[in-house]
Amino acid sequence: MRERMEGTVKESRFRGWKDVFFFTFRQMTKKTGYRAVTAVVALMLVAALVLVIVVTGKPDEKKVERSDIRTVYVIDNPYQVDYAQMFSLFGRESFLGIHFLSVPDYETALEYTRKDGGEVACVIVAISYKDNTFYMEGILPENSSATKSETEDLLAAMSECFEYAKTSMVQLTAEQGMAVMMPVVTGDGKIGEDHSVGAMIIKMMAPMVFGLVLYMMLIFYGQDVSREISMEKVSKLTETLLTSVKPYAMITGKVLAVSLAGIIQFFIWIVCSLVGLFIGDAIAKSMYPGYQNVILQVLDYVRETFSTSAFSPVAILLAALIFIVGFLFYSVLAGMAGSLVSKPEDTAQVQNIFQFPIIISFFACYFGVLMEKEGLVLATRFIPFTIPFGMPCDLLTGTASILQGVVSLVILLAFAVLCIILSGRLYEGLILYNGQKMNLKKLVNVIRVKK
Repeated sequence: MRERMEGTVKESRFRGWKDVFFFTFRQMTKKTGYRAVTAVVALMLVAALVLVIVVTGKPDEKKVERSDIRTVYVIDNPYQVDYAQMFSLFGRESFLGIHFLSVPDYETALEYTRKDGGEVACVIVAISYKDNTFYMEGILPENSSATKSETEDLLAAMSECFEYAKTSMVQLTAEQGMAVMMPVVTGDGKIGEDHSVGAMIIKMMAPMVFGLVLYMMLIFYGQDVSREISMEKVSKLTETLLTSVKPYAMITGKVLAVSLAGIIQFFIWIVCSLVGLFIGDAIAKSMYPGYQNVILQVLDYVRETFSTSAFSPVAILLAALIFIVGFLFYSVLAGMAGSLVSKPEDTAQVQNIFQFPIIISFFACYFGVLMEKEGLVLATRFIPFTIPFGMPCDLLTGTASILQGVVSLVILLAFAVLCIILSGRLYEGLILYNGQKMNLKKLVNVIRVKK
């Protein structure tokens, strides 16, 4: 009989939370500001994505500015480099209209320029070898209409061709010559790990972008949760409310209501982003034949590069659940912070206590990936404060296993429930401390008191 009575008492602690939930949720979603922000941001996301995709999807139509130089007299005996062919191979379209003529010496080159008659855009280029160094010198004849800047651009392009041509002078094959000229890139890592530039960019940028989005949401909605919890308390309405609703029910109802409003708003924006992505993709494909969406290519690249579980239905579902429960967990912490408010002027100070773990958790997850500290990255996947910032992104990219995601979700749920119970006890126990200065000893005594 005693156990049944204790069970009934425990159940009654949460009695009425649905009423608080529906009332608070209706109040939140009925606000003009909430609806306006949701609609405006949703429309802006659709329009912005469509515009960006259509504008950036237009193929480049670069007009190649051909050099005004028409003839180049090259004094390069005995090297005899075919610059016209090399410019064609290297895609240097600006110099494809130039006629290169090999001459034995400077006097012969000047004789050719005099025979051209009138002012022509010609240049003399002399190549020599002295003191273990190759020298390339550009000379403008008096009757040449070529400018100094055009000559400098030509010399830069010719010197690049000459660098590659030097390999043939030592009787290397084309493949050996290319290998000789290729730079050496060093790096370190584990066997089987992808070291491509794209993979490294995704590993660094994805956690930062996701963490910033979650950070902004928690700061914005955390203040709403804290304000909702502390509003009745500082306005002297608590005594009236507690005659019909228990503190645990009030905390649970308000936290769930504000959290759900924030999550619904976030997922509306996600859906609108996807709508804008596919609409823009369809418009770009109809306007530009052969267009390929960069975002969709990145998603395919992630699937092929990281893991077969990347962006799989199970990974997406688990990441969404962890995001939702993690958002709820921090909302409960915000509610706990609101429970500590004993007078209106303490509200801002208490919210700083709630924001501190958000900042620390965000930087811990981001710098763990940035500095490639595997121990720190692994720890953030199982610490309640850091799980929401790192695990969803790790699941989507396939760097974390599905089993690790399930364990993280269970940990988050357990701590969220624990924080709800703790918040209710603090809210109920601190009713008589309105207007009084709180300290750690009083908080511990309130938590230890059995109701």
